[in-house]
Amino acid sequence: MTNQTRFCPHCGNELKPDAKFCPKCGYALGTTTEPTTPNEPDRPTAQPAASQPQPQAQPEPTAAPSGPNKFQKFSGNYFSWYLETLRHPSQPRVDAHRFFGLISLLVEALLLVLTFMLLGQKAINLANRMMSSFDDSTQFASYLNLNGVLFKTGLILFLIIVFILAIYVGIAYAFRRVMTNLPLNFWDFTNQFAGTTNLLMIFNLITFLLGLITGSGNFSSLTILMIFMIPANLILNAAFIFIIVDDVDHSRMDKFYTVLLAELSLVVALFIFSLIIGSVVGGSIMNDIQSLYNS
Repeated sequence: MTNQTRFCPHCGNELKPDAKFCPKCGYALGTTTEPTTPNEPDRPTAQPAASQPQPQAQPEPTAAPSGPNKFQKFSGNYFSWYLETLRHPSQPRVDAHRFFGLISLLVEALLLVLTFMLLGQKAINLANRMMSSFDDSTQFASYLNLNGVLFKTGLILFLIIVFILAIYVGIAYAFRRVMTNLPLNFWDFTNQFAGTTNLLMIFNLITFLLGLITGSGNFSSLTILMIFMIPANLILNAAFIFIIVDDVDHSRMDKFYTVLLAELSLVVALFIFSLIIGSVVGGSIMNDIQSLYNS
């Protein structure tokens, strides 16, 4: 019991703290409950500052590389991809840039054309020195001023080699799609093809550097080039066959007949292309040479 003032719930008379009956009306107080002060609603207790979750700092967005930095990253990734294809040509990297394969094929064609142009320039210089021993040296020098024709021939040769490589890649891609209905991106396929032929760049680079450092009368680079042509053709054709049948578990056509038809299509396409080049480009170059003699 407490000393809190009590009142009779029946008549309102003031009661003593220990009274059990109202002295005025005789109401029995034992059947009533003491008035209680309604409890205040619970208030949420504030958590200590240390226990509250702190907002995490958001990482600042990294700016995309631009200018020289972007080129350095692209070239670094290219050389990393190139070295990886030399170590494992049958295991293409899926994270390679879509144009890495195209770059490799263009560089291979460019190195080959530069080698032929170096050899042609050596032949012209050697012929000019031989003609200078004759009396009418000025006339012979004008006949052998073929630098413009050599540049035009090199440009045409570069386009021819690029078209030949495009024929290889296009026919291989077409027959790969014939064998399987799995989705295959053309640029990823080009990366795989170039990854198996990147060794050709080493061969072409060796012959080009050899032709660059040797004298004008030294045609040893031509001998090296002719020697490298045999393994280069083997690598190119092996890559053509390999990339068609690689990782094809369920072929819609037998692999042997697919490769056979692909090889026949390649021969026919190259034959038709050579006829077109021989009739159009060959005649143009001969006309340029004849015009030099007539001038």
